[in-house]
Amino acid sequence: MPLLTFRAIEAHKPRAQPYKLTLDRGLRLRIAPDGTRTLLVRYTVKGSEVERQHRLSQEYGEGPGQLKLAAARAEAARIRALARDGVDWPAAEEARLRAEAAAREQADREGGLTLAKAVREYVEKKRRAKDGLPLKARTRAEYLAMLEAGRTSKAGKKFADGGLYPIAERLLSKLTADDIRGVHTALLKRSEREATYSMQVLRAVLRWHGVVVPGNPLGRDTAGRDRIVLAAAKGNPSPIPPEKLGAWWRAAGAAPSRVAADYYRFQLLTGCRGGEIHGDKRHGYAPIKVGDVDCELGKLVLRDTKNRSDHRLLLSRQALEIATRNCSGRKPEDPLFPIVDARKTLAWINARAGTAVQGHGLRATFASVAEELVSGGALKRMLNHATGGDVTLGHYVGKSEAQLRAAWQTVADFIDAEAVKDVQPAPVPPARSGRRTQRGGTAPAVATRRRPSRRAQPPSSEGSSFQSISERV
Repeated sequence: MPLLTFRAIEAHKPRAQPYKLTLDRGLRLRIAPDGTRTLLVRYTVKGSEVERQHRLSQEYGEGPGQLKLAAARAEAARIRALARDGVDWPAAEEARLRAEAAAREQADREGGLTLAKAVREYVEKKRRAKDGLPLKARTRAEYLAMLEAGRTSKAGKKFADGGLYPIAERLLSKLTADDIRGVHTALLKRSEREATYSMQVLRAVLRWHGVVVPGNPLGRDTAGRDRIVLAAAKGNPSPIPPEKLGAWWRAAGAAPSRVAADYYRFQLLTGCRGGEIHGDKRHGYAPIKVGDVDCELGKLVLRDTKNRSDHRLLLSRQALEIATRNCSGRKPEDPLFPIVDARKTLAWINARAGTAVQGHGLRATFASVAEELVSGGALKRMLNHATGGDVTLGHYVGKSEAQLRAAWQTVADFIDAEAVKDVQPAPVPPARSGRRTQRGGTAPAVATRRRPSRRAQPPSSEGSSFQSISERV
């Protein structure tokens, strides 16, 4: 078909509805009711059957800033030629412009964005990718504490500054690799774990904001010789020594504060974290309440635990006895263990048993005992550890309530057995002689043989035999 000339195009005037004219192969002109004339290029990229359309940025016309007919035909021919070679130039150009706009926006934002503001924004807006949940209250508090100056106690004791305090007011756009190395070196003098934790938080914040620090020693692309190697977290379990487990359990049963002692015994029997039992007012974590305990079914559910999941506790007979005793005569909204600070009771128990275990050490004790008695899959679920990275446990191994309850019961029975097996029978008083002794003399010794006390024997339960326990669980 013959191509339209400039005069022929000018003869077309705006109408009530927009319409289009074909100017060249793949080039069309759209005339709007208000007279705006837009150039449209239609093309198909090699290897694709979809016809695409691109609007040229300049309006058609002969005036300043407008695109003339010959230039419009040339631009359309260029775009279509690239498309025949498999190049989608309009899409690439659009992506380039978007990236430039984002870079300008980021630069403008970073111009006034300090590390402190960046951390606070991260704490408020960060969401976990797998479930969209925000950071836990305790985690947020720990991150924000890294920005604070060390406080001074009423007694005049000065506490250390937060790990990121030296660079908290530094603009992210001005942050350098030397700044990061300097903070890391200073923190290493205080604690390797604190240095690692602070660097992990800094790295997460920089990545979340998309900030690129030249030569960043925490970056993936930095050469190994220039990179800060963050030490992997190492546990330091401090459980009750096995030979003193029975003594500790007996001492806990005789502690002057029954409620505090019950709290610690319940923690040892269940393997819970202390905060999951007594809560944390500062971070808004609720304690176990009387109404949370199902005494009939012998279980309770801990809500939104450390790994952001609910944890179902299937109570052993011993744990249920403790829970039932502390539920008796109390309201559903009352905490199961109404304690403020139970550390004095724990110190009393430790002194009597010759141990030095602390709160979290009871969880470690539970794990250490259970590790020899139950399967690894059962133990992981009893401790409420995530199984996401373990394909076998996460996708193949299932544990019923009956199996898990038996596992908890096995641990409780073992602790009970340890508490009685090393108890010595009471000394036997000398038997009275039927004959009167002579003045100044002594009664002859009478050899007696006492049958061991039934109470001093280990209970004949599933936990009294290690071999049978292992085979059964």
